[in-house]
Amino acid sequence: MNDKYDELIKELTAKIWTGLDWKIIKCQVSQESGFNPEAVSSCGARGLLQLMPATAREMGVALADHLFYPETNLITGIKYLKIQYDRFREIPDHGERVKFALAAYNGGRGYINKALKIAKTETSAWTNWNSLSAYLKHPLCKVGRKRPDHKQITDYVKRIWASYLVEDAEVHAQKSINGKVA
Repeated sequence: MNDKYDELIKELTAKIWTGLDWKIIKCQVSQESGFNPEAVSSCGARGLLQLMPATAREMGVALADHLFYPETNLITGIKYLKIQYDRFREIPDHGERVKFALAAYNGGRGYINKALKIAKTETSAWTNWNSLSAYLKHPLCKVGRKRPDHKQITDYVKRIWASYLVEDAEVHAQKSINGKVA
């Protein structure tokens, strides 16, 4: 995986969100933009963490072009993900809560809230992302008349989490090797 932004991601994650492993943000950047700070999606999301200009304005970034600056984009994206995380206080497990936050970042909090509301009435495992994610397909999971793109949301979380587990294992393996060599 690309390591061009590792130091910046480490620094900003530590400043903005102590307790979050910076490698999750790195994996999110990989998923969102492939580490291209000039990436623009078909729906207009921009930069490393593919932020929509309207979301960025809500987060205090006045000019959409500033989303192409890696530091601005990372600061805004990490803060936005943390806001999503903080809103899921009912999810006690940190890792599960991060998955819920990633899902809300990608698909919108409204859909995740709706799926939670349905799941709470049907299962005791509603605080587990893998259990909850199935409820994104539920016929009543709508915001207005719109249904979530459940496959996109669940695949997004799966890809980031799978990449994170690999990245984390590689870092631990490298530390172990370096420890033995030293």
